Amino acid sequence: MNNQKKLIVGITAEGSVSLLEGQLAYFKSLGYETYLLAPLSERSEVFCIKENCKHLVIDIDREINPIKDFKTLLSIIKIFKEVKPDIINLGTPKVSLLGMIAGFFVGIKQRIYTCRGFRFENETGIKRLILVSMEKVTAFFANKIICISPSLKKYAVDNSIFNKEKTLVINKGSSNGLDLAKFSIDKIDLIKQNEFINQHELQNKFIFGFVGRLVKDKGLFDLLNVFDRLYSDNKDIRLLILGSDITSNHTEKSFVKKYKNHPAIIFLNFQSDVSFYMSMFNVMVLPSHREGFGNVYIQAAAMGVPCIGYDITGVRDAVAHNFNGLLVQPKSESQLFEAMKTLYLEKDLANQFGQNGIIWSSNFNNKIIWDGMNNIYLGKN
Repeated sequence: MNNQKKLIVGITAEGSVSLLEGQLAYFKSLGYETYLLAPLSERSEVFCIKENCKHLVIDIDREINPIKDFKTLLSIIKIFKEVKPDIINLGTPKVSLLGMIAGFFVGIKQRIYTCRGFRFENETGIKRLILVSMEKVTAFFANKIICISPSLKKYAVDNSIFNKEKTLVINKGSSNGLDLAKFSIDKIDLIKQNEFINQHELQNKFIFGFVGRLVKDKGLFDLLNVFDRLYSDNKDIRLLILGSDITSNHTEKSFVKKYKNHPAIIFLNFQSDVSFYMSMFNVMVLPSHREGFGNVYIQAAAMGVPCIGYDITGVRDAVAHNFNGLLVQPKSESQLFEAMKTLYLEKDLANQFGQNGIIWSSNFNNKIIWDGMNNIYLGKN
């Protein structure tokens, strides 16, 4: 009876539409009536046109704002009463909290929370307590909780945040899977690649790559410190950074500015064609301090690029240690240095990890994830 089912997928910030690419179009093809619950923005509108779904507009703050949050809750209740969805699948903390509460009171039978990670992991004191409480409330009002990685589920269950019986992981993890056809070295424009290499004088250079927001939580400070140290003895290495130049505080802005004129570091803003730039990486290094899973590691793996990361929740599920990359002790710049040095010096090992990565990435084909979701929607899981 798929053609009778109404599915609402929700996000808090418009930028999160990138985490849903292809998903709503797929469920539309299965006969679902699909909706995106999200703030009004050009990006959201373009997404809905591309995915052929209806946009349910909400005004929502990412941060805690009790008065506005209550107004948003009422607006979501109103939307749910009008649309009468059979299924809601909400991800990112704020929309999930308000949406699960609204869904419960409206009487939606299938209320699914997709947990992409925990904001409280690097917080302390009262803010951490509030964020943990929000997760517990969200989980209480949800029927099912999809954790996007096995280690995220383990952490949540072990710490009594989620109920074990409600909580599951689809296959090996990931929130949306990966379009493997898009991340293929065979699709790269070699003429364009050669032009970029010549423009930035990267001929015969060993390129470390970073893809992520330019913030401390992504391990950028650690990486820049370690790279600078490694560069002092190895002048043929380069660091190519793809990430938004918007940093969250003055300290981060000052830190990034310090390295802006480094002779071996190239800063680029986020690019839509991530696979093109990844094709030039010899090794991707993303020493993130907090991840729910880490899609970018799988993207790099699919491109045949070995990865280095910290051995933390989520990342240990995205990188197979000693198979397609190396995981090191969290926040250990000494171990990060040794891992980067190892893959720089042992090029045969790096190449083997790269080939293994293509095999590893096949576990995360987006259709595997979407079919897993469909089984949940149909009550098979």
